[in-house]
Amino acid sequence: MKKFLLFFFVLIAILHINAQSIVNEILKGNPPSSSSAEVIGCGHFSLMEAKNQQIVNYIESMDQQMLQIKKNIAHQKEMRSFGEDEVVKIQMVFHVVYNNEDENIPDSVLYNQVKILNESFRRTNADTVNTRSEFRNLVGDSKIEFELAQKDPAGNPSNGIVRHSTNVEYFGGILPYAAHQQQEIVDWITDSLYYNLFRITKDGLGGSDAWDTDRYFNVWIGDLRIFEPKFNNFEELVFFALGTPPMEKMLHWPDSVMEVFKDFEQGVLIHYPIVGGNNPNLLPPPYQPYNNLVKSGKVLVHEAGHYLGLRHIWGDGDCSFDDFIDDTPNANSDSQWACNHNRNTCVDDIFGLDLPDMVENYMDYSNGACQNSFTKGQIEMMRYILAQYRGNTLGLERSTLSSDFNLYPNPTSQKVYLQSPAVSSLLKVYIYNPLGQLIYKEEHKNMDIITLDLEGEKGLYLVKVLSKGQQTTFKVLKH
Repeated sequence: MKKFLLFFFVLIAILHINAQSIVNEILKGNPPSSSSAEVIGCGHFSLMEAKNQQIVNYIESMDQQMLQIKKNIAHQKEMRSFGEDEVVKIQMVFHVVYNNEDENIPDSVLYNQVKILNESFRRTNADTVNTRSEFRNLVGDSKIEFELAQKDPAGNPSNGIVRHSTNVEYFGGILPYAAHQQQEIVDWITDSLYYNLFRITKDGLGGSDAWDTDRYFNVWIGDLRIFEPKFNNFEELVFFALGTPPMEKMLHWPDSVMEVFKDFEQGVLIHYPIVGGNNPNLLPPPYQPYNNLVKSGKVLVHEAGHYLGLRHIWGDGDCSFDDFIDDTPNANSDSQWACNHNRNTCVDDIFGLDLPDMVENYMDYSNGACQNSFTKGQIEMMRYILAQYRGNTLGLERSTLSSDFNLYPNPTSQKVYLQSPAVSSLLKVYIYNPLGQLIYKEEHKNMDIITLDLEGEKGLYLVKVLSKGQQTTFKVLKH
């Protein structure tokens, strides 16, 4: 496997087009270029590099956390986690932030994007037939679905779509410097680029305020380009999208560290022509060659994978870099937008086989036409991250109410109370921790309220109640 150093990802295009690529080249450590227009389709990698300069050993700590999660998942499998095959639904909201009507993309595009997300995560997309035979036993259905929220944070009815008109033309910002001012451009990227982009998540900065990021998967849609007036008014597209994993919750950083991330809301930022598979907007010159590569709706599938803890399949490095997933084959780089089934850039051992590069994987940088799979190892990671760090997005209020029993509060910091309508009934109560371990098993009788203590780490607990031959199961999030 590959030793991975970064949690965020950068979608690096290899197409060479006769145009300028200023910020992109400097982000890669090169002088501003006038000979290419490569797109760093997503800003994970670049943002993480920038933050690694501000937080001592940030990347190393991320890797250690991933190693621990990998061990936890292995233990969870041994314990045969309760509820592991349950279909879970993530509540999501689209924030459409538009400066003109082209950017105000219609509902039909958003509904199509949700459809693509669900087909991809449930493996019901028609192109799964294109998964090569050597991978078919390794891939699967994540049993994760996405649905537009039917209620806003205040409990009011909603369609899960927020539209916000803005006077901001370029959320990437305006670059005020010329080519000879390379150090000034470097400083601007460090100080301003990510702040500019994340303005889209703040109503007071021209964007749209996040819905509670602990309860909803927020996706912001807008113009992510940078305007560069001193480079012939060039409109540079550096990132197709930028998504955030549950970084602060995974690492339990102190307040001094979290101050660095305070401006970055949890969710995904995505350039408006990239959303959905039926979007009428096209990428303009010089980026039009990308239209056939990224306008399949699968960029957001990739981003949702990062939101749920996945890293790039090739580990953003060579054959020695790691994505901490045992069933993803090694690769010495991304697939470079191709669907090349002859690529086998590293020698590895996946259950005794040296498998080719998996261009079918959603976490590669391959053409959307050939992306069709998550591996079972990736699915285990996503479901673990969802249970541990994203549990509130599952809409727990619907699954924690019963006609016979009530369990409250939910979420909780430690204790919950089980209220039974039949005081004289014999109850059997089982509690499973986030690793799937049975941590509590007791019989109760002649009690109308039972106090239960959720001992252990934060995450999603399952409380199972048996009474009169019937079973009720509650999901409880400990925060």
